[in-house]
Parts: sequence; structure tokens; C-alpha cells
Amino acid sequence: MNLHDKLEILLHRKGYKKTEFAEKMGITYRAFANYLSGARTPRRAILSRMAEELEVTSEFLLDDRKNLVLNSEERFLYGAAEESSDIDKAMDLLTQARELLSGNGLTAEDKQGLFSCFTEIYFDAVNKGK
Repeated sequence: MNLHDKLEILLHRKGYKKTEFAEKMGITYRAFANYLSGARTPRRAILSRMAEELEVTSEFLLDDRKNLVLNSEERFLYGAAEESSDIDKAMDLLTQARELLSGNGLTAEDKQGLFSCFTEIYFDAVNKGK
């Protein structure tokens, strides 16, 4: 996993927008975009600040042989074949589901019922595709 992928995932985990993170690191967004695209590698001091803020080591960020352990949402997002409006909708749905299920507005029974609905919708769609 390369520096770009690690930065993208870690920024998402921490809830940073790219522009906000660049500002926090004391660099321009353009410089940060160059790091994300692979056009440039951050200087040691900047890399160190990024690593500290993202709670990893500089060595980890630069070592392409070391990977982050991805959760299922990250595997979905970063494993998607290509960006599309449906992927964006799916990510919005995941965000809404997380908010809904983490609150106290639904009982445990309601949450289980909602999960059953999603499961049924999924299997109906899969079976129609056969």
C-alpha cells in the first residue's frame, strides 16, 4: 500500500478534509496534492508531522510493503472498481446507517429488523441478477 492510499484512508478515519489537513501541517493544498498524487515525497519534517497527527510512524507511511488493516467499509470504498454516483450513494447510506444505529432512537429489536430488511433487499437484488 503506497503513501497516497495510506494518507487517504487515515485522513478519512480521522475525519479530515484534505484542505484542512494541509493547513494543519503548515503546507499548501497544492503541495499536499503532490504528495497524494505521488508526484513528490514530503520532506522529513513534514512527513514526521503528518505521521504524528495520523498516529503512525514516518517509516510506516513510506514503506509500500506495510499495509493498513482495513475495515469492511474501507475495503468496499477502496476496492470499488471505479468511482460512480452509486458508490457515493452507498457511502452516504453507510454514514446514515452508522448514525441511525449508534443512536438511542431505535430499540435493539428495531435495529435487528432494519438489518433484516437490508439483508432481504440484498438477496433479492442478487437473485434478480442471476
